Amino acid sequence: MDILQLKYFLAAAEYEHMTKAAHSLHIAQPALSQSIKHLEEEMGVQLFDRKNRSIRLNASGRLLQSELLPIINTLDSLPAKLKESEKQASYTIQLNILAVSVMVTKSIISFKKLFPEVNFRLLQHADEREFDLCISCVGFDAVPKGGIPLVKEKILLAVPSSSKYASQKNIALKQVEQEGFISFSEARPFRNICDDFCKQAGFRPKIVFESDNQESVRNLIDSNLGVAFWPEHSWGKLTAKDAVLLTISEPECSRTIYAIENHHSINSKYVTAFLEHLRKFIKEIT
Repeated sequence: MDILQLKYFLAAAEYEHMTKAAHSLHIAQPALSQSIKHLEEEMGVQLFDRKNRSIRLNASGRLLQSELLPIINTLDSLPAKLKESEKQASYTIQLNILAVSVMVTKSIISFKKLFPEVNFRLLQHADEREFDLCISCVGFDAVPKGGIPLVKEKILLAVPSSSKYASQKNIALKQVEQEGFISFSEARPFRNICDDFCKQAGFRPKIVFESDNQESVRNLIDSNLGVAFWPEHSWGKLTAKDAVLLTISEPECSRTIYAIENHHSINSKYVTAFLEHLRKFIKEIT
């Protein structure tokens, strides 16, 4: 039993006339009759009642017809659906955002004005491998394989304006060893980088608040509930009136934002265009 054989049966069931059915299929009538005979032998039942030269669907034939029609219709529609799916995929950029989400989001908005046909699927998973473009950050000495540098930025320290450190222009990280830190969760690359800064300074940070959400971290900093690391470009100006930003003098605290492109992407044309747009966008605002 194969798909062609089943389509032959459906044609014969529709016309209930072998010659007309064979004509509609552009095959010889004996070939159609032989195909129906083989199908009945495989099924082990008669599908048509035959009288003289006429045929009529019997109960078994009607049951098979009702079961086959939606299946065959689905199979017939698959090529068009697959082509449409491929078309949609070619206009969709899978973007894994592990850093500078605000910058990237603003860049997407401006890019969509230039290429309205392009769609974005946004991801935020460190272990995600199915992406067209990944935006990530690494510490001072690390460089990801195939990474394209977008921007290097200092990591500052936000402290309450009422603290004993607020009047300083610079601060050694060791000075805030006993302070409570507001931070991202350990699932975020920025947290790992900042923990490494503290390790270089000889201590492990005491985390008093942690979140996966950048805006939540910003709000906690604005509320002066602890000290926190603050990327100078990615997060923009500190809006809190009761907190100040200090340059960290020791150790050197900075990170580089990289774009990692999947060169096997089926829509590399748009990925390359967005990457270039993102580079220009970041350069303008930094």
